[in-house]
Amino acid sequence: MEQKNPPRKVHADDVDWSADMTGFGFSHTDELEPLDHIVGQPRALRALEFGLGVPHVGYNIYVAGASGMGKKGMIRAALEKRVGRAPTPPDWIYVNNFPEPDHPIAISLEPGQASQLKREIDELVDRLTAELPKAFQHDELRREKERVGQQFQERDQKLLGEIEEQASKNQMAIQPTPTGFVMIPLKEGEPISQEEADELSKEAREAINKREQAVADQIRQTMAQRRELDGELRDRMREIDRKVATEVIEPLVDQIATHYENEELCDWLEKLKEDMIDNWQAIRSPEGDEPQKAAMSLLGISPPSLEAPFREYEINVVVDNRDVEGAPVIIEHSPNYKNLFGVIERTVDRLGRETTDFTKIKPGSLMRACGGYLVLDLVDALIEPVVWKELKRSIKRGSLQIEAYDPFGMFSMTALKPEPIPLDVKLVAVGDPLVYHLLQLLDEDFAEIFKVKAEFDPEMKHDGEAGRLVGRLVRKIAVEEGEMPSFKAEAVAEMLRAGVRLAGDKAKLTAEFGQLADLAREASYWAKSAGAETVDREHVRQATEERVYRCDLVASKIREWIAAGTLRIALEGSAVGQVNGLAVADLGDYAFGRPQRVSASIGVGAAGVINIERESKLSGRTYDKGVLILEGYLRHKFAGNHPLALSASLAMEQSYGMIDGDSATAAELISLLSALAEIPLRQGIAITGSVNQRGEIQAVGGVNEKIEGFFDVCKESGLTGEQGVIIPASNLRHAILRPDVVAAIREDRFRLWTAEHVDQALELLCERPAGDIDEHGTVHHTVARRLQNLAAILKEKSPSGVPQALQAQPPAPQPTPADPRPPGPSEE
Repeated sequence: MEQKNPPRKVHADDVDWSADMTGFGFSHTDELEPLDHIVGQPRALRALEFGLGVPHVGYNIYVAGASGMGKKGMIRAALEKRVGRAPTPPDWIYVNNFPEPDHPIAISLEPGQASQLKREIDELVDRLTAELPKAFQHDELRREKERVGQQFQERDQKLLGEIEEQASKNQMAIQPTPTGFVMIPLKEGEPISQEEADELSKEAREAINKREQAVADQIRQTMAQRRELDGELRDRMREIDRKVATEVIEPLVDQIATHYENEELCDWLEKLKEDMIDNWQAIRSPEGDEPQKAAMSLLGISPPSLEAPFREYEINVVVDNRDVEGAPVIIEHSPNYKNLFGVIERTVDRLGRETTDFTKIKPGSLMRACGGYLVLDLVDALIEPVVWKELKRSIKRGSLQIEAYDPFGMFSMTALKPEPIPLDVKLVAVGDPLVYHLLQLLDEDFAEIFKVKAEFDPEMKHDGEAGRLVGRLVRKIAVEEGEMPSFKAEAVAEMLRAGVRLAGDKAKLTAEFGQLADLAREASYWAKSAGAETVDREHVRQATEERVYRCDLVASKIREWIAAGTLRIALEGSAVGQVNGLAVADLGDYAFGRPQRVSASIGVGAAGVINIERESKLSGRTYDKGVLILEGYLRHKFAGNHPLALSASLAMEQSYGMIDGDSATAAELISLLSALAEIPLRQGIAITGSVNQRGEIQAVGGVNEKIEGFFDVCKESGLTGEQGVIIPASNLRHAILRPDVVAAIREDRFRLWTAEHVDQALELLCERPAGDIDEHGTVHHTVARRLQNLAAILKEKSPSGVPQALQAQPPAPQPTPADPRPPGPSEE
């Protein structure tokens, strides 16, 4: 068999890391220039430049990365290079649609013309309210109206004369009354008295009636002619008034139209001119009828506002780019519906009725970003009601429709439907990588809208310039925020060490500079609290220790319970079938390691390896996979010549919640082999690592937290010098331990080993060679003999032969929903 090297004992220098300060080139950060650019993100920067440069539809950009990595800073820097070279987009206004007021018209103008037009229209209304009354008080207009009135009066007198002529012809006298005329019969030129009328014969009365009828017919005909004459007079007077109004209004509106070469605007100005001429009386007397307004107020109806008596002529400027040079850049910090798409505001009168008009249309950030760039946090947009659906719809149709939105008003509505505005905007969305992958899988429109992904790497390679980079970061914070003392080079070196530890790799530096910035702020506080003028290495370490102390309450309680025996973790001696595994508890703001007893139980049977966590539904799929791999290892190692007769169970002792991950498979396998061989394991040594079917130990996460967590537990109960941790050899590059742990390893009060194969860990824990199944006195030989004995016992119980169940095939897995997460590098 292949001989396995013994587990390698790790020296303190292997789990420590210190910066080489010879390349720093400064002694204090005051000597440095502030950091003014994003570093270590060439892939993201290249993708961002590509997305910003492609003008086609759908090439919006999703910037993926954790917070504190400078995503928005890089976006802002990339946009600043482009906005100046891009043309300034047009202004947009909404104006009244005179034939259909419920459908306001959207008009685009050259940059700066919207505010100019609004000012000119306001001045036009002010000028008309002043000049129209003067025009109608002019002497020439008064004389013209008097002349026309005289002509119509003469014609009216002529008509009245025809009535008198007809009455005289028929011996009748007419007398005007408020309701018409009264006819009186005449006799010899004198009115007939009542006594004379009573004495008239029947024939005489009939003759008088005929004369009256003739005169009445003439009166009716004449009165109809007079009514026509009155209408003609009114029309003539209106023509005169309209002519005067036209002479005042038309040149002023036409003068405004000459300032703009915009066909759509000129068409609207023509409609504006016609409406003003038709409604010149309202412009002449904007105060209106005072009695009418008083009556409206008593009825609860809002009278026309004296502040805006000519609202229908106003210009609603929704996009004003007069002060914008190049393309606009809008950063929307709160992407709710109103902020993003705009809103149609409403007013409520005394009767509770809602009213609105085109002047109540308010723009959102999408409209203000037309022709430029809109930056938003996509997660914030996703959690807002309706926003994501409407955003997709607007981008796909290429236009923005402003609508009234009131999620809490069940019966409120508005008939106002403004004309849509073309949507030409480059969307830059910031979010988490997981959100990007979930939307790619679950939203069919997402890939069509966001065709460019700019992903930030959470870590970067560090070189001789890394120290200077961190120093410039500290200098930037000091310049921008002030009240921060200078950092010594030693303090920067300690911050660099913290950055390497955050990256979890000795060859990498974290790109989440927000965490380093927070560390600098906290170190500055502790330096000032100590009265120091500069920040030293010890202040940075104190900031790190204080941060842990603030968050370490749960971990300290667990250590107390272990020391008191409430949680049963053996740290000395040896035991069969149990070993200390290591787990990481992540509280969100703080993660810590803790030991977890793993135990195995063996009996006669053919059930295979029973995963107690799975049977109790307290395990995840990755954990279950790890247990199945253990069965594969046992078949590979011990079932080459005979069936594997085994009934075993594995458990995480005193575990009451969900567990997942495969980092405990090495501990589970060793506890299982110990139980089979009945060989005790050293309890002062914990182990972490995943195992494949050939027994090779593979890398796991959280190695620093696991080592330090076990060290803290041992320290709480008292270090013996025999305690330590076995980690995968491939994890050694990730081990950057706390100074106190490094010191304990250096002084041999705590130990650390690396193993590449489970046999190496087995020999250390069992203090016996792992060997092979054919080597007497070794662990594997003992395990093989035990398995043969179990198979023989089981065979005796089944005289017909070994049942098929002895093959101990794993049960068919239950169907599970598809994992929405993207595949890892090993799964591709």
